[in-house]
Amino acid sequence: MQYRKLHDADLDAANAFLANHAATSMILRGNLRTAGIERRRHPLSGTYFGEVAKDGSISAIVAIFGNGNVFVQSGDHATIPRNLTAAFLADTVQPIAGVLGDADQALDMIDQLGLKDAKFSLNASDVLYRLDLSDLIVPVNVRSDSFQMVDAERLDRRTLLGWLRDYEIEALGAQDTPALDSKIASRVVNALDARCMWGLIVDGKPVSLSGFNAQLPDVVQVGPVWTPPAERSNGYARILVAKTLLAARSNGVQRAILSTDSEAAAKAYEALGFTKIGRYRLAFLESPVKLQGHLIQECAV
Repeated sequence: MQYRKLHDADLDAANAFLANHAATSMILRGNLRTAGIERRRHPLSGTYFGEVAKDGSISAIVAIFGNGNVFVQSGDHATIPRNLTAAFLADTVQPIAGVLGDADQALDMIDQLGLKDAKFSLNASDVLYRLDLSDLIVPVNVRSDSFQMVDAERLDRRTLLGWLRDYEIEALGAQDTPALDSKIASRVVNALDARCMWGLIVDGKPVSLSGFNAQLPDVVQVGPVWTPPAERSNGYARILVAKTLLAARSNGVQRAILSTDSEAAAKAYEALGFTKIGRYRLAFLESPVKLQGHLIQECAV
């Protein structure tokens, strides 16, 4: 086996490997489809490392993106090959902001990186759900004229920025800093450009937000989903998610993936037909860190 940085010539092998583990690889697959491996200036570009066999096939991937988040995928194994982690560390000078992936694999990576005792703003093992869109349970009122789905670009920009900011703080443990505002502004620009986020309008008022944070021709990953506290317990998120999935199904999408650690959200998703298939870890550090051997140094935010 080789443990090395991946290049454009490895793209087909990387896609083939990740397709066999689609539910826990959506961000990796979506980013590869959009930016490839070596388009360094693309907002979704990353640096990929793989466990590569002599025949060129790939059996594990570790990738880091511009925001410092590390994504891992080692197939059916609960751990990341240590030689792959070593190759990643030997070539990575970028500060690390988080680790994401299959719950056990991401936890193993955290341990290998020496981050087990680091301070995390969020370190959650979410329940992972899947839905075949042919089995989507459509709420009875989803097609009512009272509920209008619109592209996020039609929402007031301050409302959209505020909702996403609140979502990052409540759902992902983000720190309330000026850096968060910059991050949200960039995210909104990308989402509007990709047309992957929508709002629900009731009586002329925006009440909920939903989007896809990864899209492939046959499968989408749902997120973020956000309803401001004053509008909760009205079923708005369930209606909007159903509307987005109906639209995706009409465009040929066959499956949807999502994860949550919220019992209330889980009930809403299960009411749409989503079923549990595993666990997915979201681990975000309070501050990005540089790894120098076994020495961890906090970086200024």
